[in-house]
Amino acid sequence: MEKVKQEEILNKIEKILPKTKGRFSPEDIAAATGYSLSDINDSLKRLLELYRAKVVVDTNTGKLVFDFLYPLEKVGKKTIKEVLFTILQFLWKTFQIIYKAIIGIILIVYTAIFVIILLAIIVASSSSDRDRRDSGISLNIFGGIFRAIFEGLYIMSWSNAIQNVADPSGLRYRKYAPEKNKGKNFVQSVFHFVFGPDNPPVDKYADEKEALAYVRKRSKGKLTAADIVLLTGCSLDEAEERLARYAVKFGGELEVDENGVVVADFSNMLHSEKSFDEGEIIYYYDEIEPPVEITGNSTFRNFAIIAMNSFNMLMSYLIISSQSILNSSQYSDYAVGYQIPGWVIFGLGWFPLIFSITFFLIPLIRIPFVHIQKNKRNDNIMRKKLFYALYHLKTDITMEKISNFINLPNELLMKANKVLHRLIVDLRGEIELDGNQERINIDNFIKNISS
Repeated sequence: MEKVKQEEILNKIEKILPKTKGRFSPEDIAAATGYSLSDINDSLKRLLELYRAKVVVDTNTGKLVFDFLYPLEKVGKKTIKEVLFTILQFLWKTFQIIYKAIIGIILIVYTAIFVIILLAIIVASSSSDRDRRDSGISLNIFGGIFRAIFEGLYIMSWSNAIQNVADPSGLRYRKYAPEKNKGKNFVQSVFHFVFGPDNPPVDKYADEKEALAYVRKRSKGKLTAADIVLLTGCSLDEAEERLARYAVKFGGELEVDENGVVVADFSNMLHSEKSFDEGEIIYYYDEIEPPVEITGNSTFRNFAIIAMNSFNMLMSYLIISSQSILNSSQYSDYAVGYQIPGWVIFGLGWFPLIFSITFFLIPLIRIPFVHIQKNKRNDNIMRKKLFYALYHLKTDITMEKISNFINLPNELLMKANKVLHRLIVDLRGEIELDGNQERINIDNFIKNISS
């Protein structure tokens, strides 16, 4: 279809949208504009690329209906809250990069410098008064110390493999494999002490790849909104939006099957070569985010890091106080008129002291956020277990049957009930009263799964 003609149809559809509140069928547009259904369907695909919408079935006619979020909202548009969160994430990542770049220098190198200084002081203090007076430690030695340390320092890079791990609840998650050479891992442990352990990056196309792998391997080219829920755990409303978006993006044909369910037919994806790696199919109830930890280090390693940083704090404080110590009556005979340079006070005093304080402060600030993330993860695990029970029980579901199926402890029953009610809403299920017992009906979800 000519681009000019498509733009013309799109303009007319956008003018019709306010009258229909975003909900219409291709036949409605054809009747209102006189354009062919073929041209209208091509234009609607473009509209689906631009704006958020679901494709549902009209219960009266049994035909496809496009249900655009109205007023129109562009695909991928972020709320003010999401924009602010993105900005904060960027600033936090930038701060981490800068901070990590100097952690090795501040913690490890300054520890070495302070140890050398401390040893020099001990040696000097054990000498005779005459030796101490004649061979006072020259500040020029610091230049040599810095040069030797920095010339001997190199930045280690590592590329850890990613492995699949099962947590105590049996759910799988991805994490970095441990270093084979434990000696290399100390600097990384320092990073983890401050910012927490690293997790493998999230693939933003993982859901799309998983859906297409499901289409090619499990469902003979068919995909429904319920399939997407089974794979991702999102609500049916969101799954219907994704189904429409996938159909446009990957050339799927939307249709209504004999059960009145919207199906995207991706038969075109079945005829391609399978020599490339495809997305891994892991159902929603089988995977979870990696555990949330403060540091992820061993107790001994945390103790070593704390000891090093505490030593640096103490030594930097002593450097700051050194001028007043030299001016005291005990050392006044040896330090008459001697003034410690300002760059020494700043470089060996204030700078490492402030850094050492932030080194302890950042993990302390992270503690409440880690606690919130742990609670959220526990809620997600509960949701996945309940989802697993609903999916396998399918019919005649009661809370008692769910509890027995997942071995739910009595102390978690109240929490499970809250999570279950939210899950039922997401699946468009119903709670039916049968005497004094509640029965859960999720037939609308179960019957729509294609595989």
